[in-house]
Amino acid sequence: MGPVLSILKYKTEKEAIDIANGTEYGLVGGVFTQDLDKAMFCSQKIKAGQIFVNEWFAGGVETPFGGYGKSGYGREKGREALLNYVQTKNIAIKLGHN
Repeated sequence: MGPVLSILKYKTEKEAIDIANGTEYGLVGGVFTQDLDKAMFCSQKIKAGQIFVNEWFAGGVETPFGGYGKSGYGREKGREALLNYVQTKNIAIKLGHN
């Protein structure tokens, strides 16, 4: 199996976002528009780990990559990927008699 691309008609931005979010998967999404405000609004609402606006396969090794839902957990590449190699510990100590 490989990647699948679906092309569906919609009437409103909300309907387009609902279609995009109507799956258990969310690896990559795309928004094609000349309106930057619409692009940002839709990009923020679509549940995917990476959103391309007016292009496809942008970014390099410094851009985090990973999915939402059943498309994975965590991130590869970029600073965010380094968090997979650390284990945070909180040590709380009370000093004195308050």
